[in-house]
Amino acid sequence: MTWIAACLCVLVLGMYQIIIGQTLNPDSERKVLGCNVTGEWHSELGSQLQLSAAGPEVRGVYRTAVESARGAAGPSREARVVGVISDGPQPTIAFSVLWAKGSCTTWVGQCFILPGGVQVLKTLWMLRSAAESSMDNWDNTRLGEDQFICARGVESL
Repeated sequence: MTWIAACLCVLVLGMYQIIIGQTLNPDSERKVLGCNVTGEWHSELGSQLQLSAAGPEVRGVYRTAVESARGAAGPSREARVVGVISDGPQPTIAFSVLWAKGSCTTWVGQCFILPGGVQVLKTLWMLRSAAESSMDNWDNTRLGEDQFICARGVESL
């Protein structure tokens, strides 16, 4: 019986040390409780997304690293972002940009927290290029998916 009591005592003391060590150690990793999309995000292709969420609205700037044709995104390859976001720990999000030459792109997806606290936006996108006529309509819509990783953000509490 004393062997079991000694083991329980060691276990309790060990747990106590772990808990106290985490509370007293300012360098210990903070657990992210929910996605916060406000911040800078990078896609797997190198595009940059700067977002700011206020309530259900999202605004920001998108800088593309890719174009369907040279100059299609305009000279700065940058566009303003407008969108909406749901509430909750892993919110859904939809945002759009209007490119300088009249094309528009919309992303819809969700923010997830990966192991280790990394935040990721997993999205599907649709790009609509402006057609010269209804006869040219058939090839002016493209679909795909993007994954954005949070590069710098405001910590979730």
